[in-house]
Formats: sequence, structure tokens, C-alpha cells
Amino acid sequence: MPRNLLEQDLQKPFEDWRREPSPTNTGQMLRAVDPIINTALRSYAGPSSKSVNLKSRAKMLAAEALSSYDQTKGPLKSHLMSRLQRLRRIASQQRQVIRVPEQVALDQMRSEAASKELEEKLGRPPSDQELADHTGLSSKRLAYIRGSGRPLAESTITRPGDDGAGSFDPRVRPLYQSDDSWVELVYDDLDQTNQFIMERVLGLHGHAPEKPSAVAVKLRISPAAVSHRMAQIQAKLDQRDDLGML
Repeated sequence: MPRNLLEQDLQKPFEDWRREPSPTNTGQMLRAVDPIINTALRSYAGPSSKSVNLKSRAKMLAAEALSSYDQTKGPLKSHLMSRLQRLRRIASQQRQVIRVPEQVALDQMRSEAASKELEEKLGRPPSDQELADHTGLSSKRLAYIRGSGRPLAESTITRPGDDGAGSFDPRVRPLYQSDDSWVELVYDDLDQTNQFIMERVLGLHGHAPEKPSAVAVKLRISPAAVSHRMAQIQAKLDQRDDLGML
């Protein structure tokens, strides 16, 4: 008869799990092998060994490994330690998170402080142009430190209606890219309030796109006024083809 090499203290939880791999029995089995999981984390994950996310991944790997364990081939600890070597790769991937360079962090603090200062002075949040003028940071730099790289919102404005206010038409959705020179040319030609509206509604310079109603609250004007101004901005953007601009 083949020799049973399963550790004695793990015999009952393993037999219960093998007979009925229910969530309850799986949980009891994982608690029983928790010291083995912790050993694997210390051995394979290094500085990331105390990561809660990594511990969860280790438990998942251990649960998967139970189904391939043969107690006649060796101790369960050896089997789990072998399967949990995958933690090396997972921990390495987690450590490759991009760290914010020190200068970017300083620029973030600088722009946030300047934004609060200007808002107190102007009675409204500053446009990026105002913020750039105040800090000496370019709009591109402001976009970068906000984590720019996403495309602008897919949205458009219809012609103003009889009430003089524009409205969104979700059926027509041109996509403006964040490095679009025509969009920036239109932006540069606007006054500060319209620049702010364009930034926030379309999501320019790393801003998350916002609804006109939310922008109206920040500017302390009506949503209809924001929609009317965006309709005028959209009309300028739509002149690209008429002017033969790329």
C-alpha cells in the first residue's frame, strides 16, 4: 500500500476538503496551510511579502494547488512551496508600479497651491492658462502632472435652440485627441471663462471630462450659459474642415 506522506496536522482538513470541496471546507483548509503560505511569501515575495493583495493571490494559488496534490508523492508543504514559486513573478510585477518622480510631486503641490490662491482671488477656479501664467508651468506640463494621456471626452454641441442655449447631441460624437493642435489653437483664442469651460467639458490637459451642469456650479453661472458657450466653442472647432486644417 502506498505510503501517506501528508502531514499529520493537515490530514483532517485535507480529507474534509477532498470529500467535499465546499467554501467552508476550502476556508478551513487554507487556514490550516496558512503558515506554509506565509513561509512562501517570505521566501518568494521579499519586500512585498506583507502585501494584502499578494496574500490573497497566494491563497488563490494554494487553493488551485490542492487539486493536484497526491499525498503518496510527498508532503503537502513541498507541493505548495513548489506551486507558490509563481509569487516571485507576481511580486516583481507589483513592484514595477511607476513611482512619481520627485519633481512631478513638487509641481503637483505647486499647481494645487496656486489653484487655491487664484480661486480665492478670482472667485472661481482658474483656467489652465491662468494657472500656467501664475506658476510658469506650461499647459502640457500641467497635463503631464495630472496623469494626462487619456483622450478627450467624446461629445459635441448642437446648434443653439430657440432659447439661445446649446445642447448635447449624443448621436454625433467626434473624438478630439489631447495633442490636437487645432483644439489648442481654438483654446488659445478664447477668454479665460471659455477656456475653463472647454477644458472641463472636453477633458483637456489631463482633466477628467465633466458635465456642463457641474462646470456651471464651479463658475456660478447657469447650465444654459455653459451650454451656450460650448455651442460657440464647438462651432469654432467645426471650422477645421472649412479652413483645411489638419
